[in-house]
Amino acid sequence: MVNGAAGAGWAGLWSVMFTTERAVAGLILVTSFADVLDLIWLGEELREACGDLSARHATTVLSASALDLGPIIALQDVADARAVVAELLASVIRRADELTVDASAQADRLWLSGLTASLFAARTHLTGAGAR
Repeated sequence: MVNGAAGAGWAGLWSVMFTTERAVAGLILVTSFADVLDLIWLGEELREACGDLSARHATTVLSASALDLGPIIALQDVADARAVVAELLASVIRRADELTVDASAQADRLWLSGLTASLFAARTHLTGAGAR
């Protein structure tokens, strides 16, 4: 659903990153203290990446869709929410990888490479932490 609504290109990447950041923010509210610090870091990484992308491609991002999946209702939904965030992160990584191939500017390729490396590590940690 999110991937279809997000569109393509830089605007689509921003949309999925924003949606993921909002999902992480919701997950933070219902996560135990032991697991919340990593989620706070991930949320900040995504917020910063959205801001960076907005600065790099301001006119393109103006057309992006801002999606929010809503609140996580109950503590028993935390595992499902972690899985949703992991899938959203995978989508961000895929989109960033596609844009890395097409990026005409070296600075964009370097930025996208750093973003995907950081988010891949976060996704690996998120899926491993959820399996405890």
